[in-house]
Amino acid sequence: MSSFGKLTLTCLCLLGTVTILHAHFNLGMFDPPQQIAGDENGATRKSLRVGHLPVTCHLTCPVTSWVSKHSQQHSEFVSWRYTSWPAMTEDIDAGNLDAAFILAPLAMVMQRQGTPVKIVHLGHRDGTAIVVEKDSPYKTFADLRGKRIAIPHRYSNQRILIEKLKDEFGLTNAEITLIDYPPPEMPAGLKSGQFEAYIVGEPFAAKAEMDGFGRVLYFTKDIWPNFISCVLVVTERLIERDPELVTELVQGISASGKWIDQGDDRLMAGLAVEGTPSADGDAIPEQFGRSPRMQAAWIAARQEYYNQDPELLKFVLTRPLDRVSYSRLDLAKEDFAEIQDYAQRLGFFSFRPVTADDPFGFDDYCDPSFEQSGMWSLPLKSEEPQ
Repeated sequence: MSSFGKLTLTCLCLLGTVTILHAHFNLGMFDPPQQIAGDENGATRKSLRVGHLPVTCHLTCPVTSWVSKHSQQHSEFVSWRYTSWPAMTEDIDAGNLDAAFILAPLAMVMQRQGTPVKIVHLGHRDGTAIVVEKDSPYKTFADLRGKRIAIPHRYSNQRILIEKLKDEFGLTNAEITLIDYPPPEMPAGLKSGQFEAYIVGEPFAAKAEMDGFGRVLYFTKDIWPNFISCVLVVTERLIERDPELVTELVQGISASGKWIDQGDDRLMAGLAVEGTPSADGDAIPEQFGRSPRMQAAWIAARQEYYNQDPELLKFVLTRPLDRVSYSRLDLAKEDFAEIQDYAQRLGFFSFRPVTADDPFGFDDYCDPSFEQSGMWSLPLKSEEPQ
């Protein structure tokens, strides 16, 4: 072999080595799920990070994380907080995150763009509101003609809901200005006059209410019943590598949601009521309440999860009680058919239009198979409800 040929072969080998090392160390493409220390017998269990934003649409994420932390029966699902959608989707694209709660239309767009993710469960129902200033003259959506409305993302169901309201009230595109705005900053944006209204998942609607300068114009539950904002997605890589872990995650999210909506007042493991003899866990003040919704609020408010005022989360989860729900989280084709129809109309897939020759539908971005295996038994304390 000539010197040139040897040099070429060496360069190709080096390039291949660098590519493999990058895939392993930076993207984790050959990594098994992380193993963490288990019980006192030395058993190990799997660990998986699950991305979320500090919104109540994602409440089952910190609850499931808390449950897995206080029970050796399951893998550990680590609630991993983000403050923006771009940061989360960048980590998914880079291979640094295999499971996350994201906006339903955004999940569709990611799959259509070539990011191999699947929706495996819903995150919630309802839990979004349109907010205006408390002393503003706006009584209906028609009053927002010519105004600016902040939305959480251009690929969001909140944007689709605005489109539905424009249809209902006969407003044109030119008569409403939409502004992409980070959800945590929306209350301050309204107060400072950056826009006249915003639509967002909780608790950032309730935040303006509690602070005295905002009021709810519409709850989504009243104008689009059973509204879906966010869904649980996992990468196809994780599905191929460890489908049992995906099943376990869906079981945990499902069980957490059912407990929040339908559970009794028994305390979750790791919690206690302040002032009681058995207050050996994170103590909830007695006046705060101990219903599952109050326990979930107390858990999620912790620094490692939402890092928010528990009273704000209590407000969201009780005023009214059906402001957001966590039941009926199984995937349904009819829900996504309506979302996709509006997404296509709004040009969400303009980079790769859906055609008869290049179809795109429920089976391309959803995988409901993981929902058919039951749910966790939660580590509730055995005391009787009070």
